[in-house]
Amino acid sequence: MTKSVNLYLASGVSEGIGFWIINYTEEDNIFNSLGSKLLECYRKELFGLDGAIDVKEAINTTLDILSLNSKYDKYRLDSHNTGYSSEIPINLIEDIFDLWAYNYNNEILWKKYIGLLNLRKKIKKSNNYINLGLKGETYEFATKLDRLLSFRPINSTFILDKDNDLMW
Repeated sequence: MTKSVNLYLASGVSEGIGFWIINYTEEDNIFNSLGSKLLECYRKELFGLDGAIDVKEAINTTLDILSLNSKYDKYRLDSHNTGYSSEIPINLIEDIFDLWAYNYNNEILWKKYIGLLNLRKKIKKSNNYINLGLKGETYEFATKLDRLLSFRPINSTFILDKDNDLMW
């Protein structure tokens, strides 16, 4: 029997820069895990250690894909050593957390979903041809995942390469 841990989504500040973090701890009070850097906890779910590791990895992979896709589209999301950019909206982070945390219970679907995530990691852009071959719950999951990964900052100040702007 594995020990129980709390998987959490929290915001924090390090050296004046805000960040999001997904991690797990045995502590009931998650604010003890990173010291005074954490500000607020948005999600906290009880998992076994193995489950927390799997879900944390899936969430972090999804956020890595989101950051990389934004970079390919010439949008800058500040990267932090501690966590993910605070420029990512809280509702998007919560949706990604919920998507993976609530789908962990079904082992068969979990393996399919992780397979989709790994495929999505290899393909740099959304590819609707992949979704055409899916049906049922797997199709619904792939559609949700694509919707979550399609986020781009609205503010044009995040655009990295302004040299290609139109002159008129």
